[in-house]
Amino acid sequence: MRKIVALLLTLALVISLGGCGTAPTPSSSTTSNNNKKITIGTSPYPAWYVWYIAKEENLFQKYDLNVDLVYFPVYSDSLQAFNTGKLDLLNIAACDMIAPYNQGVKFKAVMINDNSNGADGLVANTKFKSISDLKGQNVVTEYGTIEHFFLLKALESAGMTESDIKYTNMTVNDSGTAMLAGKVGAACVWEPSLSLALGSKDNHLLYSSANTPGLIPDLLIASDDLIKTDRKDVTNLVNVYLDALEFYNQNPDKAVADMAKQADVTVDVMKQMMAGSKLFSVKENLAAMTEKQDNYTYLPYTLNETAKFLQSVKMIDKIPAKPEDMFDTSFMQEINKTRKDFTPPDTKALAQK
Repeated sequence: MRKIVALLLTLALVISLGGCGTAPTPSSSTTSNNNKKITIGTSPYPAWYVWYIAKEENLFQKYDLNVDLVYFPVYSDSLQAFNTGKLDLLNIAACDMIAPYNQGVKFKAVMINDNSNGADGLVANTKFKSISDLKGQNVVTEYGTIEHFFLLKALESAGMTESDIKYTNMTVNDSGTAMLAGKVGAACVWEPSLSLALGSKDNHLLYSSANTPGLIPDLLIASDDLIKTDRKDVTNLVNVYLDALEFYNQNPDKAVADMAKQADVTVDVMKQMMAGSKLFSVKENLAAMTEKQDNYTYLPYTLNETAKFLQSVKMIDKIPAKPEDMFDTSFMQEINKTRKDFTPPDTKALAQK
C-alpha cells in the first residue's frame, strides 16, 4: 500500500511541477447574484483543499458570493500575486506574512486554516536511528523557509545545532524526490513530499511537526482594500470555510472526495495528506490569536520567533515590533456571537477509516 501511495504522490508531484512557470488556474469560479468577483489564492497544501469542499458543495452560493479559487501549482507564485494586488485573499504559511508586512503590503490575517500536526517531518535513511545519528551527515531542505526553521527545532530537540550537520540547500520538492531515490541521507519536507519520501522502505520518520504544536500555522489573509470595502463578504467567506469543515465532519467521504478531485489524487491518498493538519474551531481561532502565551500556541509569539529566524538567515531586515497588528480578529469575534461552535474534523482518525 505504501508503494502505491508513493507512486500516486509521485504522479501528483509531477503534475504539480509541470505547472511551474505557467499562469495560475482560475478554474473554480462560483456563480451567484453578486456581481463582484472575489479572488482567493490557493496552492497544493492539504488544508487549503478544504475550499474545494465549499466549491463542490455550493457553499459560496449560500452567502451570495461570487468567488474564484485561483489555484497556483507553485506556491511562491501565489505570494507574488497577492503582494502585487492581483488577489483579494490568500492562503499562506504564517512565516511568509512577515516579509511583505515589513515591505508595506496592506493585509490582515482573519482566520487560521490549520496547524501542521505531522504534515512536516524530518525523514532519514533507516540506518540513522535517531536525530543524534545525523551528526556530520548531509541533511537537505530549502534555505530560509519554515522547513529550515523546523529543521533547526528538530536538531535543538536533540541538543544539536546546524553546525553539527552538513546542511545542503535544496527545494522541498526536490528534497522529497531525492529521499525517495535514496540520493540523500535525511531531509526536512512537507506534504505531499513527506509521504513521497516515506514511500521508500529505506526511509523512516525521525521527527514531525506533531512534536512542535503551533510552530507551523497556515492562515487566510485579506487585503486591506477588501476589508475596508466588503467587510460582510470577508465575514461570509470565513463562514464558508467553517461550513466546509462542518460538512467534512458530517460527510467525511464526500468531503475527502471533493478535495481529492482538485488535488488529482485518490481518496486514500487525500486522507493521508490531511492527517497531518490540525483544523480549528471558532473558539480555537480566537484563543490562538488573542490569548497571550509565551509559547507557540499564541500566534503573535510564533510570528515573533519565526521573524528572529528569518532575520538570522538574512531573509528579512527587521523583526516586526507588534506582530499582533497583522491580525484582525473582529470577523471571528462577530461569528463567535452568532454561530454555534463545533469540533473540527479529526483528520488522523478519519485517515485510519
